[in-house]
Amino acid sequence: MKNLENIKSKVILLALCSAVIFIMKFIFHYFFPGIPISELGPASALPPVLGLMFGVWGAAGAAIGYSASELLAGSSPEIYIISFFIQFLYAYIPYKLWYTLNWDETTTMPRLDTVKHLVKFVVIMFINAAVMAGLLGFLMDGLGLYDLVSLTTLIFAVNNFDFSIMFGTLILIGANFYGISMYKPKKVKKTRVPPKIFDLIAIMVVVISIGNGIYSTFTDPNIWGWIAGAITYSLVLIYVFRPITSEIRERTTEIKMSLTENLIVIFIIMGAIIAILTGIRSLFIVSALNTLQFWDSVYLNITLILSVFYIASIAFLWYIERNISTPIESISDIVKNYVSDSSGIRNNDAIISKCEQYAAQNSEVGILAASFQKMAMDLEIYVKNLKNVTAEKERINTELNVAKKIQEDMLPRKFPAFPERDEFDVYAANIPAKEVGGDFYDFFLIDETHMAIVIADVSGKGVPAALFMVVAKTLIKNHAQLGKSPAEIFTAVNNQLCEGNDENMFVTAWMGILEIETGKFTYVNAGHNPPLIKHSCNDYNWLKSKPGFVLAGIEDIQYHQNSIALEPGDRVYLYTDGVTEASNINDELFGDSRLLQIMNDKKDISLKELVSYVKEKVDTFAGEREQFDDITMLVMEYKK
Repeated sequence: MKNLENIKSKVILLALCSAVIFIMKFIFHYFFPGIPISELGPASALPPVLGLMFGVWGAAGAAIGYSASELLAGSSPEIYIISFFIQFLYAYIPYKLWYTLNWDETTTMPRLDTVKHLVKFVVIMFINAAVMAGLLGFLMDGLGLYDLVSLTTLIFAVNNFDFSIMFGTLILIGANFYGISMYKPKKVKKTRVPPKIFDLIAIMVVVISIGNGIYSTFTDPNIWGWIAGAITYSLVLIYVFRPITSEIRERTTEIKMSLTENLIVIFIIMGAIIAILTGIRSLFIVSALNTLQFWDSVYLNITLILSVFYIASIAFLWYIERNISTPIESISDIVKNYVSDSSGIRNNDAIISKCEQYAAQNSEVGILAASFQKMAMDLEIYVKNLKNVTAEKERINTELNVAKKIQEDMLPRKFPAFPERDEFDVYAANIPAKEVGGDFYDFFLIDETHMAIVIADVSGKGVPAALFMVVAKTLIKNHAQLGKSPAEIFTAVNNQLCEGNDENMFVTAWMGILEIETGKFTYVNAGHNPPLIKHSCNDYNWLKSKPGFVLAGIEDIQYHQNSIALEPGDRVYLYTDGVTEASNINDELFGDSRLLQIMNDKKDISLKELVSYVKEKVDTFAGEREQFDDITMLVMEYKK
C-alpha cells in the first residue's frame, strides 16, 4: 500500500512537471516563435531546475512536456523524439552533477544558502548549457541546418545559461522557502564501477569536446567530426549513470531564507532588470537586422553584461558571507543552541571557542562575538557559583528537615496523651514559622500524683532558637522530675541558662504542676503571656499573676509561684505570642481581646477542636500575610 501511494505521488509529480513545461513552451512558442527545435526564451530555465529538485521524475516530466509542445506545434516525429531525448538530458544532468560534483564527502539537498552552493549551481548550469548546446549543434550539423561551432550554437548555450541563472536561482530559493519536498537520491554503499572511472570519463568528454570544436572550426563537416560527437555524447550518457556515493545531509536550519539567499535574490533581480534594459537598448540599436541576427546581438550583449555583473556579485557575496552573514548566522545558532539546551553549560568551552573565531575581527560582528563570548564565560562562572550555592542550600535544607524532625520528636505528639488516666486530659500543637523554631510545650507525669505542663518561647527564630529551646526544655524537665516546686525549677534553670549565654538569648516560660488527687494547681510565670482559665461552665478569663523576669536574663533571680484549686471541668489554656501578635495585611494584631472572644464562642468543644478552631481563626485573620512567629498552644482539662 505504501509503495502504491509512493508511485502515485511520483506520477502526479511527473504530470505536474509536464504540464508546467508544456504551458510555458506553448505560450513562448505562440508569442515568440524563434529557431526550430528549441525556441529561445525563459522556459529553458525550468527543465534543469525541475530535474535538480525532483530527479528522474522531474527530468522525465520536463521531457514529456517539451515533446508535447513540439507535437502541438506541428513538428515532425523525429524532431519531438529528439526533443524528448535532449530535454531529458538537459534536465537530468544538473541533478546528477549536484550529487556527484563534491568538494567533500557530504553534500546537501539543492539549496543556495551559501556562496559555495551558488558557485556550484553556476558551474553546473554552465556545464549543462555547454553540453546541451553542443549536442544540439552536433544534431543540427548532421541535419545540415548550421555548423557545430557557430554563433547559433553559442546563442543556445548563453540562452540556457542566462535564464537558468536568472530564473533557476529564484525558483530553487522559493522552493526551499516554502518547504517544497525534493527528491532525495539513495546513497550507493557499494559500486560495481569505481567512481574514479566516471571522473576519467568526464575529463575525456571535456577534452574530446574542445578538440572536436577546434577541429570543426577549421574543417568542413566530415566523418571524423561525427565520430568525435558520437563518442562525446555516448560518454555523457554513461556519466549520467554514475552512482551517488556521498553522504546527503537533510536541511537542519529552521531559517527559511539565509542572509546569503536574500542577497542572491536581490542580485538576481538586479541582473534581470539589467538584462531587460539591455534588451530594450538592443531593440533600438540592432532593429534593422533580421530575427536571428537580432537575437544573436541581444543575447551576446546580455551575456557579456550579466557575466561581468554576476562575477562581481559573487565576489561581493563571498566577502559578505565571509565577514558578515556566516559569522552572524553562526553566532545566532550558537545563541539559540546555548539558550535552548538545558545542558548547554557542558558545551560552554566549545561555544567560547567558536566565538573566538570572530571575536578578533575589528568590526561590529567581532564586537558581537566578543560580547557573547564574555557573556558565556561570565554565565559559566555564575552557573557554577549557583550550583554550589544550590547544593549548599539543599544540604542546609536537608539538615533543617532533620532538625525539624528531631524537634518534632522532642515534643509529645501522641494524643490522647495519657489514655490510662481519666483524671485529666491534655492536647497541644506547635506550628513553627520556619523549618525549626524556638517555641515549645511539654507535659509529663512527675510521679503518680503530680503532672506538669510547660509552655515557652525562646527569643529569635530558626536554628539558634531551636538549639536554645532544646537546652531549656531539657533543664526544666530534669529539675521538675527531682520533685522541686515550679519556683525552684525556674530559679535553677535560669542560673544554668545564664552560663555561657554570650548571644544574650532568653526564654519566656510558664509552668504549672497539678496535684491530681486534690486539684491543687501551682504555677510560675517567667515573663510569659498569661493563660486563660475556665471554671466548669463559665467563660474563659485571664489567669493573672505577677510575672517574673525571663529565663536566662539575669542570674540569681528568685521566682514566685501561685496556686489555685481546680474543680472537675476546669480548663487551662496556654499559648505563645505567635497567637496574639499575628498580623494581617493592614498590620493589625490579632490581640488578647479577640482571642478571649473566640475562646468563649466555642468554649465547650473538645480540646483538639478548640486548638484547631483558634488556629483556623488566626489564619483567617492573617489572610495572605505570611506567618511571622511560631505558634504554640496547650490546653489542659481537670476531670476528677
